[in-house]
Amino acid sequence: MTLQEELMDIGKERLTQMKVLLDELQVQMALGKADAKDIFDRERKNFLHFVSEEKNILRRTGETASKHRQVLVEKFDAMNARLAKAPAENKRQYDVHKRETLHAIYELELAMKEAYGDVGMALQAKLDAFRAKLDTYRIKLALGEFEAEAELEPLKPELVDAVASIQERLKKEVGAGEKIDSFSNEISTSFDHMKKAFADLLS
Repeated sequence: MTLQEELMDIGKERLTQMKVLLDELQVQMALGKADAKDIFDRERKNFLHFVSEEKNILRRTGETASKHRQVLVEKFDAMNARLAKAPAENKRQYDVHKRETLHAIYELELAMKEAYGDVGMALQAKLDAFRAKLDTYRIKLALGEFEAEAELEPLKPELVDAVASIQERLKKEVGAGEKIDSFSNEISTSFDHMKKAFADLLS
């Protein structure tokens, strides 16, 4: 064989090897694309599942916090009404006032206990500070008699101010809850757009 024929055979052999390599590479790329698409689809499903779970958790937490805020608003309104009552004129009125006020205090304390951890941190701090003032008032009221009612009057303005501050904070948290709902809806819409874009890209 001549040198030229040998070079032709080597060239043909190399060309055949290159063709086999390119065919294998093309098959691997096709498989890789399919694998990549499968992996992407799997991860997308995992991500959608995660987002769905978190959305449900946030929704349930938001609903719970909203219910607690509503109960707190009602109980603080009732407490405010009790504190606004004029001092009793006789022992009988005092006993009725005392019983009704203590009932309102117990219901408010229960509502605060149930809401603990489900309301915002700023509101929780206000509730904690208020609880000490409320305890002082409750104890003096529970142990006091008609003749000592004048000792309770100086405590009322501080309680009224604290109640007003908490009611203001509750209103802010209700507004913040509505903003969170709006944000959640916007994120959901954006995520739907992203899913559509990826579906179009991979199809």
